[in-house]
Amino acid sequence: MNDVLGLLAEIAAAFTGFAALVSAFGNAPSEADQRLDKIRLRNLVEVGVAVVLTATLPLVLFQSARSGDWVWTLCSAVLLAVMVTFFFIHGGRSQAVRAERMTGYSRAGELLLWMLGSITLGVLLSGLVAPHFIGRELAYISALWIMTAMLGVYFIRIAASLLTHRVAGGGETHE
Repeated sequence: MNDVLGLLAEIAAAFTGFAALVSAFGNAPSEADQRLDKIRLRNLVEVGVAVVLTATLPLVLFQSARSGDWVWTLCSAVLLAVMVTFFFIHGGRSQAVRAERMTGYSRAGELLLWMLGSITLGVLLSGLVAPHFIGRELAYISALWIMTAMLGVYFIRIAASLLTHRVAGGGETHE
């Protein structure tokens, strides 16, 4: 289990780091596109940090505990709180983006992220409420994998946006 949690933390850190590099080297042509790319990067970093921290939390807690059941319950509750908070923050940002009618905004991408987030919440709740149906440990690990998939979607959206700007701009950087 330690290997899986460590792997998830490494994948999340890699997505976050690569997205930061891609964003640092890419320039969107318009101010609205730059704001959209910053929102996407902020969302990716927040989810990435959440995955890294919540993937390492059980490893730290297991160092001081003999029994794992309470550790998985506590970690699941923490991750559930993080996901609910992120849903509220992300929802507010999505409304702001729609209100500005940003050109690179994709409702399909938002829907996919919303579905993945909802599945994450459902899996976590199932593990907490009905551990006989899906064990807390399996629910927690599954939720982290789904959150890692969310990171992949965010990364693809950021990279595609910046590559589209670069191709549309003839390969030049706009300053």
